[in-house]
Amino acid sequence: MICENRKFKSLILVLLFTYGIHSTYAQNWANDFGYDELVEELSSEPIIDYGSMVIIPAQDTSWKYRKGTSEASSPSWQWRTLDFQENEEWIQGQTPIGYGGGENTVLTDMRGPSINLSTPYTSIYLRRKFIVESGKIPSRLLLRTYIDDGSIIWINGHEVARLNVSKDTISHDSTAYSHEAKWESKIIGRSSLLLNEGENIIAVHAFNSNVLSSDFSFDIELKSTPFKVSLVEAADAEGRFLPEDSPNLEPEDGYNFQGNSFFEKQIFRVKTFSESVSYERSSHSEGVGKRFFGDESITSWIPSVDVYAANQWSSQDFLLFGTLLPPLTEESMIQNHSWITYGYSENSSAAEIDSIVLAHNEIIRRFDYAINRDQFIACVGLNNGDSSKVPSILASSYNAIVVGNTNGSHSRGGTPSVLGIGSGTVNHDGAGRLKPDVVANDNSTSSCTPQVSSAISLLYGISSNLGMPNACFPETMKAIIMAGAEKDQLNDWTRSSTKPIDQVYGAGKINVNNSYKILTKGDQSSLEKFQYYGWDFKSLESDDEVFYDLVFDQDISEVIFSLNWNRSIISSPWINGSKYNASTANMSLSFCRDDGENLILYDFSDSSIDNLEHLYLRGIPKGRYQLKVATDISTEFGLAWRAEKGNLPNLKIGTDSQNIVINCQNLIKGKVFKLQKSNDLLNWSTHKNFTVKETSFVFNEPQEENLENKIFYRLEWDPVN
Repeated sequence: MICENRKFKSLILVLLFTYGIHSTYAQNWANDFGYDELVEELSSEPIIDYGSMVIIPAQDTSWKYRKGTSEASSPSWQWRTLDFQENEEWIQGQTPIGYGGGENTVLTDMRGPSINLSTPYTSIYLRRKFIVESGKIPSRLLLRTYIDDGSIIWINGHEVARLNVSKDTISHDSTAYSHEAKWESKIIGRSSLLLNEGENIIAVHAFNSNVLSSDFSFDIELKSTPFKVSLVEAADAEGRFLPEDSPNLEPEDGYNFQGNSFFEKQIFRVKTFSESVSYERSSHSEGVGKRFFGDESITSWIPSVDVYAANQWSSQDFLLFGTLLPPLTEESMIQNHSWITYGYSENSSAAEIDSIVLAHNEIIRRFDYAINRDQFIACVGLNNGDSSKVPSILASSYNAIVVGNTNGSHSRGGTPSVLGIGSGTVNHDGAGRLKPDVVANDNSTSSCTPQVSSAISLLYGISSNLGMPNACFPETMKAIIMAGAEKDQLNDWTRSSTKPIDQVYGAGKINVNNSYKILTKGDQSSLEKFQYYGWDFKSLESDDEVFYDLVFDQDISEVIFSLNWNRSIISSPWINGSKYNASTANMSLSFCRDDGENLILYDFSDSSIDNLEHLYLRGIPKGRYQLKVATDISTEFGLAWRAEKGNLPNLKIGTDSQNIVINCQNLIKGKVFKLQKSNDLLNWSTHKNFTVKETSFVFNEPQEENLENKIFYRLEWDPVN
């Protein structure tokens, strides 16, 4: 098929007919956020699911176990599969299973030396089938383990955890590192890609450190993650960082308290314990909290909030910056960061700048790694002021959602670079990427960011209730938010094929109603013809592409496509002791009209540095279209789109005693139009170029003396942007 660039034309034959159809579709915004409009359309508030489903409880009686005196199957992996048939060597037992610590199922012959001529062993094999009901597959699982000493855990044959054992540990006589049992948590992200509706299998190979060990114990609990969010706040000058005063000003690890006043529905869990902070209310934290989950938010139902002080979150409380350990587990679905830091100034020396850049790169790498590993969604704010530069912490993240303000009073210029002010040997990762991703309307970026966090919390809860787990993946939710963003209220919004979003406003102002419509149409990967709203999550191999066929049976006033993918941190000294290595795909997005014989290219997005692509077209006729997503290396991506039905620009022609009256209707504000004339419908000339601020415009043309001469008029416009 042939691809070529093509502009749209609205053709009018004078006094004969008007090109275009009328649509009854209309949308009135009830408020600035889109939520009131959503409630009005639904006639009630949307239904949210924020409960947790226990799949396998602790001290469960349904486990089958086999002593590790030999391999459990041949081939050695077969015992981990759902259809494996257990023989008489598999015994039913209740966890915890082991010896030396009050276990429910005691293994009297596991420890050496041999007793009654039995052979001691260092491992056991365990299997447990479980059922997940239709529509109840979660996006994330919380795996809680109680292991002395180590284990490898598989779900439906896929390894999901390797605890206190080496990467080479696999055989029946292998051992684990010494580890005292305590309950520990691990998030299993993208669990919807692992689980089946109906029957599933979890398989565990549990190891002792040696046959002479004084004890061995195994138990687990598996459930969907309870709905929880995290608030990360920079402590003020007095060290305060909480949204309200803690009843206990000297809390200990694990302390939580019930909120009051603006936060009556929340339980706060304090996550930072340090002498440098104060456990009192910060006015900044209170304001952010009120917009995120308090009485000024659309998600005041959020039940549980973890609260961190930002400095400690970066170090010992979560990211573990400066250590050789990976970040701690994030059980929350959404993190909010209404704080920034640069770290260096114009007065810093080149050596100081280099040192700070290296530190900031590690922080951002840890942050992006944690988002990918634990599959949470992070919203971070830009700095205030349109003369400020994009801060490296945390706005240079690839995998977070970066938020600005609709008034444009926020950082500009792309993610930072120190080339020219540092030594030239180091630089920030991915310098020059466009930020923000979206904007919201409030008095500061600190206030805008929790609005986006609240919107995402709402959509997350709705998707869980509707059984759409893949919508909760960070890439998919980011695409849904960006495709739902509106642009018509933003001055001079623009993009290009290499700069996929506006350099000031990103994808536009968030609109939760638009994003709700996209979300609730569901994952459309299995449909042959796609709907006006929708989303998809897919994986592609290297040099691969996928096509989406769209059929619009009505004219489209605007259509938006958002393609998003994450950076993957593959290795580093704090992951596996190896040199740092990351992978970020270079993807592209193109949109063509299918006229039955040829594909006519209308627009494409192909940034070489951003991990997003975005298309925005206005005024396209009904018909068949094709969207293509392509990548250079294997990756996973989220895609979302929104097509609004509406009338195309058109002409109505009339006359008065002296003039031909040309009435241009349904015009697109801010777009350049060409009014063209012809006497034979073959040869056209541009009669007028005009840019409109309103949706209609009238020209008066003097009538020619020879009324038998036919004159034809048409409108031409470029639908891009």
